[in-house]
Amino acid sequence: MQARVRALLVHDEERPVAELKPLLELQGIETMQARSCAEAESALACVEPPALIFTDTVLCDGTWTDMQSLAEHLEVPVIVVSRFVDLPVYLDVLERGAADYIVPPFREVDLAWVVESALLRDTVRAPSVSSRAITGIGFEGAQHAQNHTASGARTAHAQAGR
Repeated sequence: MQARVRALLVHDEERPVAELKPLLELQGIETMQARSCAEAESALACVEPPALIFTDTVLCDGTWTDMQSLAEHLEVPVIVVSRFVDLPVYLDVLERGAADYIVPPFREVDLAWVVESALLRDTVRAPSVSSRAITGIGFEGAQHAQNHTASGARTAHAQAGR
């Protein structure tokens, strides 16, 4: 029998949660929601903490880095959910140890890959940022970031992921 997987969705707006929840449930992932770092901290303290955390970049009482700090001692992977592609934030997220960075629209196949990769992180070290740079935000997101990124190095990095 496969172990039940639960995900904590930390977001103070309903729309991203409403988009993610059904796609996660199609994968057999049970979801719970918190609207702040404080609510998330309570959820993480329960007897059966979630196996994954999806968090907004900015919350009413903190940021994704606060969620990353809360999750580290439990070794729960954090997936950052942003409203738009922001390549510097994306790179910062991966450099600081989050499992991934995703933006809407969420596609079932991409989300399945992100979840599987995050859950396998404990047994296999994640590839370097340079080899994963585009997968989490998708090709369309990478092109959007490339079009709106002033730094030549960041643009070259986005092009290398094609």
